Amino acid sequence: MQEPSTVIVLGAGVTGLAAAHRLRERLGAGARIIVADPAGRVGGKLRTVDSGAGPVEVGAEAYLAFRADATAFFESLGLGGELVTPSGLPSALYVDGALRAMPRNTVMGVPATAEDIADLVSAGCAERIRAEAAVEEVAPMHWVPGDDCNLGQLVAARLGQEVADHVVSPLLGGVYSTLADDLGVRATVPQLAGALDDLARAGEPVTLTGAAKAVLEARRAKSEPHVASTAPKKPAPVFRTFAGGFRLLLDALVRESAAELRLGVEPGPVARADGGYEVPGVGRADAVVFAAPAPATGRLLAGLAPDAAEIIAGVDLASSAVVALRFDTDAGLPENSGILVAADAGLDAKAFTFSSRKWPHLGERGGALIRASFGRFDDDSLVHEDDDRLVELALRDLRRVTGFTAEPVETMVQRWWGGLPRYGVGHTELMDVADAALADPALAGVAAAGAWHRGPGIPACLADGRRAADEVAEAVLARR
Repeated sequence: MQEPSTVIVLGAGVTGLAAAHRLRERLGAGARIIVADPAGRVGGKLRTVDSGAGPVEVGAEAYLAFRADATAFFESLGLGGELVTPSGLPSALYVDGALRAMPRNTVMGVPATAEDIADLVSAGCAERIRAEAAVEEVAPMHWVPGDDCNLGQLVAARLGQEVADHVVSPLLGGVYSTLADDLGVRATVPQLAGALDDLARAGEPVTLTGAAKAVLEARRAKSEPHVASTAPKKPAPVFRTFAGGFRLLLDALVRESAAELRLGVEPGPVARADGGYEVPGVGRADAVVFAAPAPATGRLLAGLAPDAAEIIAGVDLASSAVVALRFDTDAGLPENSGILVAADAGLDAKAFTFSSRKWPHLGERGGALIRASFGRFDDDSLVHEDDDRLVELALRDLRRVTGFTAEPVETMVQRWWGGLPRYGVGHTELMDVADAALADPALAGVAAAGAWHRGPGIPACLADGRRAADEVAEAVLARR
């Protein structure tokens, strides 16, 4: 009688748990699925903690609602009834010492016209944007389809540094915990890169505003059927979350995967063994899914796929800290869902989320719940500060930005060391090379996935983990 298959998943974050769940679906009840992680808990960079008023997220607080695949997956787990949507209150930008409305007609902060962000930049910068759009003074770009470049430098060179500092960096900072100067265009704003490619192929003048215009027009065209319908349509929510916290998702994945959890275990570099793989500290397996952060995945893969391991280990990570503040009043707090801080604003906090304003289920608890974010790539000095100092800085900057002076009744601090990957210039191409190396038939039963790969958001991690599980499941099933 054939022994049941064993698959080891290295990493108990949402990517690894999604992989374990998919492996159970593909391999059946008889398979042995082991999930190992050096941490003492599951979830990775997702964490729900208990405050005096109920569950609070101190990691990612929501997922992008347009990812219908993620929503369908959550519903398949029986969690559809727990999904909630935001209040719809607008977010704001703190620019030049004042709160200003978030621009709605940009591509991650890149405008099609000067008017789209006129109140966020100086008159001189606005004129520069107009000149770029009209192909006056600023010559068209030299762009070859497939090119990549530094996003912040591109925006500053074409439209002005104020656009990068006041709009683009704040918008992307929450996703990658970096300034725009640390990001590549193609991996972080792929629609913009694609529009630049299209302009170049068509032989038209290539401008940044022209590319933004093309993306925005495509979005409008996609929404036209809704606009033309007789019944008024409420705008679809950008984000969704779980009323009981992301712990509900983590618990469901653990339960439904029926995986053996090996927490607090530090696996060693994986090696071939007897037609399968040996994971020091964990055991032997027919297949392995690498779902750890980039440095750990690179270390664990080094003996099997050195080229892929070197590329993955080279993905830079940014550290950050979240300070959650609970107040017994919300009097005087602006009617916004949150505030993003311009890169040149002179504050330590880079953003505030007014969670109790943003999420009705949290607002129903009474008082206010506010999250402040600190830390950027290449500067984790604030993350090293002690809890009391981080709370002090959060309150100081919150008062400066909003005038809200209440004292918190509860504070929670969470540090995320190496929590977010930085997608630099050429990231997409490097991942293509790593994927090709891992696709070697000699590595059948090996796959890797994670936030460092094709997207740091929860839906991207879920999809990547399930894709990796499918790859190793095919190899396991082929051997039966």
